[in-house]
Amino acid sequence: MKDGRWSLHFAAQKINLHQSDHTFEPKALRPTPGSADLCFITDQEPEETLAHLREQEIPIEQGPTARNGAMGPMQSIYFRDTDGNLIEVAKYDAV
Repeated sequence: MKDGRWSLHFAAQKINLHQSDHTFEPKALRPTPGSADLCFITDQEPEETLAHLREQEIPIEQGPTARNGAMGPMQSIYFRDTDGNLIEVAKYDAV
């Protein structure tokens, strides 16, 4: 638990768990108890990811923005799937 939030870590991947009485931004469109958001790691630069999402006409919710992932600092871009769930695509900062 960090900052009052729970997350599950699997090597370089992380799933943030949402609590119904303790949400944080950005979050799922309709957070429910036990819901989660997904983060996918990419080697592409954030500008390349943004360009691809825009080509697909996917509205950007937020980003690129600095975040801390399971393996350290990264740049994240947020958008929603067709059900309104929050999806994050991130690239770890060079070390």
